[in-house]
Amino acid sequence: MDPVIIRKPAFKVAGYGIQTNVAEGNYTKDIASFWSDYDGENLESKMYALLNPPKHGEVGLCIPASDGGTATYLLGVIVEDYSGIVPEMLTAEVPEAEYAVFTTPPVDTSGGDQDAFVRAIRGTWKYVFEEWFPVSGYVYDDNKLDSEFYDERCHSRIDTVMEIYVPVLRCTQEEL
Repeated sequence: MDPVIIRKPAFKVAGYGIQTNVAEGNYTKDIASFWSDYDGENLESKMYALLNPPKHGEVGLCIPASDGGTATYLLGVIVEDYSGIVPEMLTAEVPEAEYAVFTTPPVDTSGGDQDAFVRAIRGTWKYVFEEWFPVSGYVYDDNKLDSEFYDERCHSRIDTVMEIYVPVLRCTQEEL
């Protein structure tokens, strides 16, 4: 699973999200609950209708708070400006960064079962931090934001995939 290294300019995201407590370990449960509400309340359709983004695709961001104990999880679309947002929406500006972009292994979600897809996403994150980083020549850039990108390739297909954008810095000789 080799990533593509790219430089991505800054971009704006608007959508729906939640506050979660990372320090107490609630974020996994909170984010899963949010996804259930997101699907149940048809927030994706509402978001696209209100924001009319230039391109289809949702961005999942986990934005840490300065206190270190909480974070905001935002699932939104890339927008040119925030003119279409409504009060219950959240926004974020993602700074320019160099990213290692990983594509999850393809799984069959055509029958509606998302469990294999969730496992593929978790497995990819685990691979990035436990296997790829130690031998990559890169370190995680914790001054930037990582993200997940969901486009038409992740909607009930036999070859469902999505992309994970991990901000990176090339290691110096001393760090190698």
